Amino acid sequence: MPSPEENRPAAVDRVNVALIAEAVDALAKLQDRTGLKKVDLVNRALLVYEFVDAELKAGKQVLVRDQDGRDQLVKIFL
Repeated sequence: MPSPEENRPAAVDRVNVALIAEAVDALAKLQDRTGLKKVDLVNRALLVYEFVDAELKAGKQVLVRDQDGRDQLVKIFL
């Protein structure tokens, strides 16, 4: 039996965007590191952005924890 994800159309909406130079560089670095396609990286980036935005709007903070267990507060300006 197919999963719900398999029943969804591959492309629900198409958007053409012009990326700034920094975004082009970031996209290239991510492609090199992950081997993912641009479309997959952009989709993931939007999902992460929406999650972080919702959490910050709910009064939460974003922390990054290194391998030694030290936390660093991340200042994000959305």
